[in-house]
Order: sequence, then C-alpha cells, then structure tokens
Amino acid sequence: MERINFRKERDLGATLQDASTFIKQNFIKILKPTLIVVVVPLLLGAVMMMTGMQEFYGNIGNMTDPMEMYSLFGSMIPAYFLIMIAFILSYVMIIGYIKLYAAGQDEISLNDLMPILKSKGLSLTLSAIVLVIVMYIGLILCAIPGIYLSIVFAHFFVISIVEETGFGATWKRSFFIIKDNWWYSFGLYIVTYLISLGIMMIFYIPVYTIMGIEMFNAAEQNDPTAIMESMSNMAYIMPFYYIAALLMSLIFSVVSSLWYFSLVEKKEGTGERELINQL
Repeated sequence: MERINFRKERDLGATLQDASTFIKQNFIKILKPTLIVVVVPLLLGAVMMMTGMQEFYGNIGNMTDPMEMYSLFGSMIPAYFLIMIAFILSYVMIIGYIKLYAAGQDEISLNDLMPILKSKGLSLTLSAIVLVIVMYIGLILCAIPGIYLSIVFAHFFVISIVEETGFGATWKRSFFIIKDNWWYSFGLYIVTYLISLGIMMIFYIPVYTIMGIEMFNAAEQNDPTAIMESMSNMAYIMPFYYIAALLMSLIFSVVSSLWYFSLVEKKEGTGERELINQL
C-alpha cells in the first residue's frame, strides 16, 4: 500500500483523488480514536437536541406568547454547544492524525494523538467561536466578505496544528497561504461540498421520505395535531444527521490538509528542500 505524500504541489483533481485514496487507506484508523473522543459530547448533544425539538413541535400549537418559542430555542443552546465541541474535537483528531502521518509515522494510536488534543483542543474551540462570529458578521453585512473569509479560514485548524502556531500567527498565515489562490481554493471546496452533500443524502433520503409520507398523510386528514406530531418525529433523524456530518468533517479535513500542504509547497517549496536535504 503506497503512502500518500502530503508535502507536494497538487492540482484540484489530484487533491480530490489523493483525498479519496487516503480516506480508503486510513478510514478505520482515523475513525476509531476520533469516535472515542467525540462520542460522549456528540451523543449527549444529539439526545438533548432530539428532546428539545420534540418539545418544541409538540407544544408549538399551544403557544400564545412568542417568548415561549424563544425560551424553547434557548433551551437547545447547550445541545448546540456540545455538538460544536464534538466536531471541533473531531477536526483536531483527524488533522492531528494527518500531521503525524505526513511526518512519516506509520502506526498512529490514540496515545499519539492525545498530546495534540490537549495542546490544541481548548485554543481551537475558542478560535472557532471567534472565526464563526467574524464570518457571520461578514455574511450579515454583505455575503461576499463572509464567503471570502470562509475560504481563507478553511485552513485555520490545519495551520494551527501542523505549524503549532497561536491565534494571531495562524490568522496571518491563513491570509498569506490563500493569497493568489483564493479562486482555486473556492472551486475545490465547492466540489468537496457537493461530494459531501451527495454522501449525506444517502443518510437523509430514506429518513426524509418516511417523514414526508407521515406529514402528507396527516395533512390529508386535516389534523394539525398529527402534522405537529409528524414534525416532532423529525427529531429522530438527528443521530443520522450527525453521523453523516462527521463523515463530512473527515472528507473536508483531508481535502483541506492536502490543499494546505500543496499551497505551502507552491509558495515555499518546503517538501522539495526536505527531499534535497535527505539526499
């Protein structure tokens, strides 16, 4: 089994092809330690989200005060927070695995990844909150800045973990690496998103089909209570949604890491210099 050389320049097609090969070769090796770390916050958040959605749709027909609706939404904030933590930890674990793999390590275990998790888990959680706020402000003020920043910061986690930089240095490095390569990166991530969406639909279509049939039958009966009950049943798709989203995070982490190394190689040629030094 031929190892993937991360430290080389690639075009968009080669990036996606190598990402597919890498995931096939390392899927279980990456997924096992990642699930060990994220399973508790992910499942707890999913259960809390299911409960909150069922309560919301089960009581929405009886609400007379808009504040009741806001209160129910507010009760789901801890669930959102736990799920966010789970996915940040998954990115740290996956990119940490890639960092060790790219450095030449063959067997990578949970014990090898824990120092990276301890070093970057909290700081990248805080960084993610700041970045999300910045990008949402960009989207609210004008969509273009938000879209632009989302591509710039696509490599934030990779830079921080691989180069072991702090927030400020990672911020500056993100803009430096993407300079003159934004459109190529945008195209790559659009294709990656479409591929991930196609995979997620495999999970969604059967579940949404069942829910749609239930809602259609309830609508035919002209029974508002039955309609709300059908909508509350949608909460049961949450575990499927988060499993699919976890697979999407794996795809995006691998693609963004390969593209990061490619951009660094294009700008700095570090991989070539390392090969020359080894001769």
